[in-house]
Amino acid sequence: MENLPQICVDTSDAFITTERFGTREEVIRWIKDVGIDNKVTVIISRPDTETGKRGRSNKLIFGCDKCGKHKSTDSGTQSASKKCGCPFKIRSTPAKDGSGWKIDVKCGLHNHGLPDRLEGHSFIGRLTTNEKKHVANLTKRHVPPRHIFLSLQDRDPENVTRITQVYKHKSVIQKEIRGPRSEIQHLFKLIEDANYVYWSRKKDDSEVVRDIFWAHPDSVKLLNIFLIVLVMDSTYKTNKYRQPLFKIVGMTSTELTFAVTFAYMESEQTENFCWVLEKLKELFVKKDLCPQVILTDRYLALMKAIEIVFPRSINLLCRFHINKNVGAKCKQHVVNDLQKTIDTLWMEVVWASDEVEYGQRLHQLEQACVNYSGLINYVKDTWLTPHRHRFVGAWINRVLHLGNTTTNWVESAHWKLKQMLGNIIGDMVKCWEAMNNNLRLQLGNIRASFQKSFYEVEHAHISPFYGYLRGSVSRAALRRIAEELLRVDYVGTNRKICDCTLRTSYGLPCACELGRYALGGIPIPIDVVHVHWRKLTMEVELEVGADDGSEVDMTCAMDELWKRFRSLDVTGKRALKSRVCELAYPTMTPLCPPPEKLKTKGGVKKKGKKLAEYDVYRDPSIMNGNCGFRVIASLHGYGEDGWSIVRRELGLKIIDKDRSTLYDKLFSNRLSEVRESLMIESFGSQPPEKWLTLPDKGYLIANRYNVVLVCLGNSCMTFFPMTSSHSPNVYIYCIGFVNQSHWVQVNMK
Repeated sequence: MENLPQICVDTSDAFITTERFGTREEVIRWIKDVGIDNKVTVIISRPDTETGKRGRSNKLIFGCDKCGKHKSTDSGTQSASKKCGCPFKIRSTPAKDGSGWKIDVKCGLHNHGLPDRLEGHSFIGRLTTNEKKHVANLTKRHVPPRHIFLSLQDRDPENVTRITQVYKHKSVIQKEIRGPRSEIQHLFKLIEDANYVYWSRKKDDSEVVRDIFWAHPDSVKLLNIFLIVLVMDSTYKTNKYRQPLFKIVGMTSTELTFAVTFAYMESEQTENFCWVLEKLKELFVKKDLCPQVILTDRYLALMKAIEIVFPRSINLLCRFHINKNVGAKCKQHVVNDLQKTIDTLWMEVVWASDEVEYGQRLHQLEQACVNYSGLINYVKDTWLTPHRHRFVGAWINRVLHLGNTTTNWVESAHWKLKQMLGNIIGDMVKCWEAMNNNLRLQLGNIRASFQKSFYEVEHAHISPFYGYLRGSVSRAALRRIAEELLRVDYVGTNRKICDCTLRTSYGLPCACELGRYALGGIPIPIDVVHVHWRKLTMEVELEVGADDGSEVDMTCAMDELWKRFRSLDVTGKRALKSRVCELAYPTMTPLCPPPEKLKTKGGVKKKGKKLAEYDVYRDPSIMNGNCGFRVIASLHGYGEDGWSIVRRELGLKIIDKDRSTLYDKLFSNRLSEVRESLMIESFGSQPPEKWLTLPDKGYLIANRYNVVLVCLGNSCMTFFPMTSSHSPNVYIYCIGFVNQSHWVQVNMK
């Protein structure tokens, strides 16, 4: 203690006690609590337990967290250490008289100052058991980490935990929940547990997911109850793979929207849309069912797919976006003084009630745009000539669209979903969880709206005139009828004046009909209201068609499957079994997500040590013997979780009949050894003989993926594809071997 520096803090008195403690846990708890009260972070520097062996006895040696010596490194990275050789030392052993554990302060001095607060301290800021439970409960409810952190501080104002600890524990929770399952395996497990209906398909010659489609069981039921109108639209920036999310929305009798289904698509091509719509078709319990009206934006690929899959459905276009596009075009071509006039004339064209009025309004618009040929040509060529029957009132007023003339319903649903997601860097599991939670809230609101229409009566509908409708028709329908009733004084019973839009577009009695009932002094009959508005529950058993081939009996199919299985040879049986197992055990699927699409703006943060002429990016995966295959999977677009696919594909490459002679020459009598090294029995850690080694695997990788493989490390090697002609556009995969035990991806400067 003669070598102590000038700073010297004595905390001996705080730890000196004659108290005896029953267990070692009580000793540890008491010393650490006293340390916190005195701004000292006490750690166990040496524990010992009596085992009967020589030199082993029950004792605990406590020290300050700043004990030990600072070790300097020449790693080239910024580092820091709290170690300063603090001499603080406390020894605790059981008393010889058996009265319990005693405490002996060997040195209560510190060669450093003590902090005013322990906030931000890595040890003191650890979450307690109760705090971990609190974080877990709030995480299940998708509370953002910043709010969880504030909640912890509200529970204990003296809490010195930082938000970093919350993030770390959330990560631990997610890893514990997912376990060894890959992202797609865990996604399928969640979907299966929630009884979703789902389909997926993969890219040709790979295990990468191409499209995924899923629908909640209650959404399927609502679809079959309310199938008159469906609204379809895509949204973006919902996942780290940047795949567009295609959403289909329906509308209930209470004018609340429900998400029918979600689909992540590889691209927005007609073929992708056709696949999604074909899966939507399979959700109908009867084969002859289809939506009467499908409302979309002007997605030509989607419109083409609707014509193919639902030829009997009427495809309307969103008025809101059409008007917005025309307004933007008007600002480009027309001077400010005339913009408002032309906008008004355009709206009169859109809202024209019949074809005669449409012709008149269009002629007026043409006269106003006589000096603006660019605008009028755009309006005609892009919208009116090819699509007027999809959005102009003269045509769509004859269609039962239930008031759905814009896709704003589905865009509102997109907004709510994105609010639930919080950010756009989540994987498919996080996205599904947000959608599922959003659906649960949505379905609860729908059930409540049904009950309100059934039990509650609005004051405006107390009149005997609505006597047959109260409790049997949704309140949304009654409000529209009440609004239409205000026109009776002007319309009377004259159909020509009425135009009957409410009847043709909504399936509700229009002004001239209401005038006849009022004149006759009779209440509105229930059967004049379209059946859509009379459905006030979703707790109904859906009728399955018995004579249209849509029954759900699988007996014949299973018998045929067994018959086919018995007729095959061993290889055929294995192939059929693997296909059946993909259906029977979805959580064991080899599918992997698409490659992450990185941002093209901003710098990339480089992690790890800088080598001679290239930067090494550390593989975040655990060093469990699969790291080499993880790197290849990531480079090839499978994602790190696709490492097992790489192993299987390389194994298949060896037994390829067309290349068997080549690999016999390459590996000679080691062929079976190389093949065995690619086969694994579990997803855990692998022994060294199962690791990615060179040059054997280098030849296979270059040939299987038709790439140039550059390997950097103690001995640098380059492998060219041997089974294809050279191409200047061939991809170069660069990997590095570090610490004699780990493969990493290398990004060349």
